[in-house]
Amino acid sequence: MIPSHPERFILLDGIRGVAALFIVHRHAEQFFGRDPASSYLAVDLFFALSGFVLAHAYSRKLAEGTITPGFFMKARFARLYPLYVLALALMAAYFICLYLLGLPTPIDDLHRLIDPGELALALVTGLLFLPAPFTLTLNGALFLVSPAWSLFNELVVNAVYARWGVRATTKQTAAVLAISAAVLMVAAAEFGKLHAGFRWHEMYAGMGRVFFSFFAGVLIYRFRNHVPALKPVQAGLCLLLVCVILAVPMPGGLRPFFDLAVVLFVWPPLLFVASRTIPGPKTGAVSVFLGTASYAVYVLHIPLLAWTEFLLPAATRQSVALPAGIVFVAATACLSWWLTVHYDQPVQKWLRDRLRKRAEIRQPV
Repeated sequence: MIPSHPERFILLDGIRGVAALFIVHRHAEQFFGRDPASSYLAVDLFFALSGFVLAHAYSRKLAEGTITPGFFMKARFARLYPLYVLALALMAAYFICLYLLGLPTPIDDLHRLIDPGELALALVTGLLFLPAPFTLTLNGALFLVSPAWSLFNELVVNAVYARWGVRATTKQTAAVLAISAAVLMVAAAEFGKLHAGFRWHEMYAGMGRVFFSFFAGVLIYRFRNHVPALKPVQAGLCLLLVCVILAVPMPGGLRPFFDLAVVLFVWPPLLFVASRTIPGPKTGAVSVFLGTASYAVYVLHIPLLAWTEFLLPAATRQSVALPAGIVFVAATACLSWWLTVHYDQPVQKWLRDRLRKRAEIRQPV
């Protein structure tokens, strides 16, 4: 059965939500211009948060054999798929519309006309949660829904965690971190930053990012009770630190060193502190709202940006772009919260019930 855990790390929800909004800002160039900041490091923070939260939710059940790795992976697909398939449908509809109108895609680097064969194949691979052999979307990304590259990477590390990582010793986990850190250093040297992993030739960098941060989160969870609970004032400081790091621009020469320092030495202790901090009522309410909306914000913002620019081109004019962008971010957060509560959570509950029933049927009498 899928376990239920009453404990909720509210501040981690808030951090995830703030990071998701920075990702939206980064990709909304039509409203805010090209972003020179460090907001792409939010993805590494997502990976670390995921490792921590999944260790909390599933480590004991997996280690004791109460649930199987196969069941765990089905539960992960059930968690990610409902909103992802909605985003995929919106993105496919957008490309079909462009094809019917004979328009090139504005979110492809080459601004090509849509090839229906490529679109069909990319849709099939997308439905299977597999990278496409070519790209139609942002910056040569591997999926029609470009943020899905990180979801694919996370599913890979989830499978490794369920099969091996949940029983790995601290020394073995530390070895994974050391190897992953070395991969990150190679990637930072090759690309001049850690904004990599979403194209075919960068996949090793993406795997380095997810394996380091995810298993850092797992390790932090194991030692989370070695410090006392912290005061609510720490919550605001944690959120402020996330905002400062993701907003700060960095000269090109310092960029690889800054990225490595944040991923290796800032996100892990931040996660450790935030996991032991209970926010005050106001910060907690904001954190719960943002945390509830965060996954939908992340997976839906690219199709929402595409459709907004297509249907409301006047909103991207220079004279109104900034306020229109602020409205877009706020509307995306509110819509994402609504879709999570009224679509995603009910569908997930239905899927969990089906998984539970199938697991009970297969149990020996």
